[in-house]
Amino acid sequence: MPYLPTSQAYLEQSALLLEAYPNDTRITTKYNFPSQKPAKQSPPDTPSQTPIASLTLKTYNPTSGICLKYRTNKGAEVGRLITSLGKLAGGANVAALGLSNAAPVAQTGDVEMADAPEEGGSAPVSAAAKTEGNKAGKGRKKGGKGKR
Repeated sequence: MPYLPTSQAYLEQSALLLEAYPNDTRITTKYNFPSQKPAKQSPPDTPSQTPIASLTLKTYNPTSGICLKYRTNKGAEVGRLITSLGKLAGGANVAALGLSNAAPVAQTGDVEMADAPEEGGSAPVSAAAKTEGNKAGKGRKKGGKGKR
């Protein structure tokens, strides 16, 4: 099975697979950090390359034979993926993850909207809001340790 192109596609497909087969679908992770071995015959002017770590995620269902894979080497993406997969494994549905292909919430009917105040009219303003408006331009030093 080829790797999915984006993490979003992987999460969406994994969520759908887990919803379809919740009892026997497995999610596995594999972290690869290649060791940096000294080159035997590298010239001294060649810059050394740092190894790139990668995380490979796999969602597999043995009954249907579906296997979803995704690989990344971006550190920020790893945390988001692990968090989302934890929610999926805990039983969250696609809509709870906030994914783009999530089914919209069905509305039962029209919603009555309240009218906004007219432009010329004034909305009631509390006394606290009036006094806060006067303080907005004046800065005050915050407490702390003085000069040393």
